[in-house]
Amino acid sequence: MTFLKGRVGRKVSDFFMDFLSAAEGLDTKVQNRGMLQSVDDYCADAELNKNERQAVCQHVYSYCNQQLHVCEKIKLKALPQEISSDGEKNFMQFSSENGYLLKDSFPADSGTLRQLTNFAGRCGGISITFDALLLGKRIFWDAATDTLTTKGTQPNLRDQLQRRLSGKSK
Repeated sequence: MTFLKGRVGRKVSDFFMDFLSAAEGLDTKVQNRGMLQSVDDYCADAELNKNERQAVCQHVYSYCNQQLHVCEKIKLKALPQEISSDGEKNFMQFSSENGYLLKDSFPADSGTLRQLTNFAGRCGGISITFDALLLGKRIFWDAATDTLTTKGTQPNLRDQLQRRLSGKSK
């Protein structure tokens, strides 16, 4: 029995691709992450405040999510209409000048796109997801102490906590 092992920095999948004479296609997640990073950097370059930045992210998310639901690709040409309407520096020009290697169009990735409007994290048995609009309103992050504070507990969660702390269960 023979087993194929990766060698000299190559993985087994590389050998399989060579055997099939196949080329690696477009990495949808990489394209979506690149677009998110370029939108974020574009907003920083334009010195948008928190509300303006959130509005841009919401517009981009709406467009991309719409494309996802109609099974169409995200078209970079359409993004400037979502990002700026007041003659600011063109988004496509900004992306190409700053070295983002984005294709003219690519499929949407819903998981990656959610990062435009939501924050999510999981670590040490805690899973947190919240709408970006809540940051600074009901959810507060103190960078100095690395503390996340929430105001206003969801009723169902509050009931569970009260039952657990009082020792009563339903």
